[in-house]
Amino acid sequence: MRRLARRALSVSLLTGLLAVGLVTPAYAGPQDGIGWQYSESASGYWRPPQATGAPPTGGSSGPATVFVQRSNTNELLCPEGDPDFACDGPPAYITGIICGANLRGPRGLPLFAWIRWEREIVDGEPGPWVGREADCEEPGDDDFIPMQEISWEVNYQVFQQLNAPAIQISPNARTLINLPTIVSTNYPAGIGPPATVLSQDPPRISIPIHIDRPNGGLDGEITAEADLTWTFEDGGTATGRGRPYVSGRLPENNPGFYVTNIFERPGQKTVTLDVSWTGDVTVPPLAPEQIVPVNLPAVTEDVEVLENSPVLSKD
Repeated sequence: MRRLARRALSVSLLTGLLAVGLVTPAYAGPQDGIGWQYSESASGYWRPPQATGAPPTGGSSGPATVFVQRSNTNELLCPEGDPDFACDGPPAYITGIICGANLRGPRGLPLFAWIRWEREIVDGEPGPWVGREADCEEPGDDDFIPMQEISWEVNYQVFQQLNAPAIQISPNARTLINLPTIVSTNYPAGIGPPATVLSQDPPRISIPIHIDRPNGGLDGEITAEADLTWTFEDGGTATGRGRPYVSGRLPENNPGFYVTNIFERPGQKTVTLDVSWTGDVTVPPLAPEQIVPVNLPAVTEDVEVLENSPVLSKD
């Protein structure tokens, strides 16, 4: 085997511009083989494309006239000495390519070589495969998984399948000014396999994921935490799931036990709960990477705030 000539001048100029215009990104994980690895610049997981060797019909037999050969390294070699390939064809034929090891494509991923071979079949007899075109390309969609896709998968499969957050106001949706009003939610409720609950407040869950791709998908695990933020119409805010009123346990005597708000003016007020999930995805043996936050639609509940009228009594 011998190294093949570089592609025509246009390819050299293109790869040269890429070398000047792109900064080498940080990578984690294996650099050889076809294992998944992470690119900060592309914000996603990628792997070298699967290499293809012999033509799909094998040697010179069969009717195929076009064959695209791909490499999972930055170079392709012509099978020198194999009569099925015209390794010493005219100079105008592009018979191979060597990609610069430090060059990057538009996403910032490494470039991998490919060659399109063609042959003629005359009177039923196939001629040799001749390299007609070659180039360096980033891994395609079959070998790239953006973080947005992972977050969408988790959002669709888990977060959006849970019941929507529900607001509970204790002891009911009527309260008095200048007294603590207790709010709570049982969200997230009904979590089951494949998700595992790690903690209740703040809610933390672990979710195994699988993203399909040809030639083997990506398997990992999401660890996510829900941020629950309460907003009260009078300007107050609070965080956490809270808990419903427990008989005999008053909020003023148990600071921090409940999520509460004190309304200072009477009238109908709105309580809003916003839920945002953040977390990491871990694809062994790589380090964890942050997922794109998943924000759920806000839910609201009205509460009637009444004056605390004195009660007159006769001794």
